[in-house]
Amino acid sequence: MSADSKKAKVAKMKKLEQNFEEDWKNPMRLPYLEKIVLNIGVGTGGEELERAGKVLEDIAKQKPVRRLASKSVKEWGIRKGTPIGVMVTVRGDVAIKLLKKLLIVYNNRILRKSFDDYGNFSFGIDEHISIPGVEYDSTIGIWGLNISGRIVRKGMRVRTRRKKRTKIKKDHYVKREETQYFLKKFFKARIVRRLEIEY
Repeated sequence: MSADSKKAKVAKMKKLEQNFEEDWKNPMRLPYLEKIVLNIGVGTGGEELERAGKVLEDIAKQKPVRRLASKSVKEWGIRKGTPIGVMVTVRGDVAIKLLKKLLIVYNNRILRKSFDDYGNFSFGIDEHISIPGVEYDSTIGIWGLNISGRIVRKGMRVRTRRKKRTKIKKDHYVKREETQYFLKKFFKARIVRRLEIEY
């Protein structure tokens, strides 16, 4: 990429960020972190599932729920309805503090491809013991986990409530660039193309 192209790209991004700041002056347009979901897929039940659940409970300080197989897979010995994973959903101020802690694992970096156009983002952690404050336990072992977050605006509840459910206009969803800027501003995140090793 030439120097002129880089300058044009930076100028375009700054203009976009200024537009976000102007838009956020309206309290109904200001995004916020709705929730983060921590998930470990085990593939089997029993003691392995119990250990995975203990990992999530230690990290999130909440009791996780079991995820059931939606279909049978003969090759893997999985039957429909059997527990194969655990997950926990965290909201509010607890979610904000937890996300800041989880982002430290990769020095606050998130891959550019980890975002969609609906306010969702995801990333994985290979070893749960790399999370600050989590210590190794030989009885549990080392687990990897997936983290998914969702950035929304006020008023999104009308899409999922039980009574008088209505559709949300497309421009009320938080788009990819806006989600990235939100995480950069409030969580000091850095959006990168590759997660290169940093010393």
